[in-house]
Amino acid sequence: MNEALLSTTDLVKHFRPPRSARRRGQNVIHALCGVDIRIDRGRTLGIVGESGSGKTTLLRTLLGLEKPTVGTVEYAGRDVTAMRGEAAKKFRADVSVVFQDPYTSLDPRMTVSDLLSQPAKIQRQKFPAARVYDLLDQVKLPRGSAGKFPHEFSGGQRQRIAIARALALEPELIVLDEPVSALDVSVQAEIVSLLRELQEARDVSYLFVAHDLAVVADISHTVGVMYGGQMVESGPTSRVLYEPTHAYTRALLTAVPVPDPRIEKAKPPFLRPLWPTKDDQPQPCPHGDLLKHR
Repeated sequence: MNEALLSTTDLVKHFRPPRSARRRGQNVIHALCGVDIRIDRGRTLGIVGESGSGKTTLLRTLLGLEKPTVGTVEYAGRDVTAMRGEAAKKFRADVSVVFQDPYTSLDPRMTVSDLLSQPAKIQRQKFPAARVYDLLDQVKLPRGSAGKFPHEFSGGQRQRIAIARALALEPELIVLDEPVSALDVSVQAEIVSLLRELQEARDVSYLFVAHDLAVVADISHTVGVMYGGQMVESGPTSRVLYEPTHAYTRALLTAVPVPDPRIEKAKPPFLRPLWPTKDDQPQPCPHGDLLKHR
C-alpha cells in the first residue's frame, strides 16, 4: 500500500449563518460533516459533487485557510492546523494550487518569467534564470514565452503557465480546483494528458476537483463523491464510477449525456428527489450544533 501524503479524519466545519437565517431557526451551516479522505504519494484523488456540496470548504480546510471545527488534517504525518513557523512555511512550499480560471489567476502586469519566479521570491528561495525555461519545457510552451504577458496567450496556454507556476517549488501535492472547466473540450484533453505526464515524471500527487465525471474518470486513481457536506461514496475510480452503490452517485452518472441517441433515450429519467429510499438520504450531522455555545 502506498504511503499517505495527506489525509483527514472525521473532518467537520461549521459556520454561523447570517442573523436573518438564525431568526428563521437555522443556527449552523454544516459545510463539512465527518469527511475522511486519503491521498497517497504519486496518486490522484478526484472529488466530484454539485455546487454547494462542500468541495470548496474542503479545499480551504486542507490548505489551512479554514480551521476545522472538529477533526484533523494531516500532511506527511503532521497536523496541518498545528503547524507554525518553518513547518508551516515548508507546507506552503510543498502544496501548490491551480485555480479554475486562468484568465484571473495570473497577474496581467507580470511577465511569464516573473510569474514563475514569484513563488520562490515569496519563500525566499534561490531561483536561477534557467529554471524558467525548464518549467516552460515541462509544460510544453516555447521558451520565448518567458518575456510575454498573460494576455498574449490562449486559455489553454495560460493554464499551462499556471501549472508551471505550481511546479516552481517542486511540490509534493498539487490541488487542482476545476482546472479544465473553463477550457474547450479539445484543450481539456491536452491539459489532462499533460498532468498525467507530469505525475509520471515527477511522482507528484493531485487532488483534482471537477464537475465533469469523464475528466475525473480519466485522471483519478480514487474518487470521492460529496453531497451536503458529506462524502457519500468513495473508492477506486473503476468501482465508484462504473459500479456505484449510492443513489446520488447513480443520479450524477445518469445526468451525463451520452452521444448515442438510442442509449440516451433508454436511460432512466433524472428525477428529484434523488433519494429513492430513506436509507440513501444523507444523514443529519451527528456532531449537531458545535457552535451553539461559542
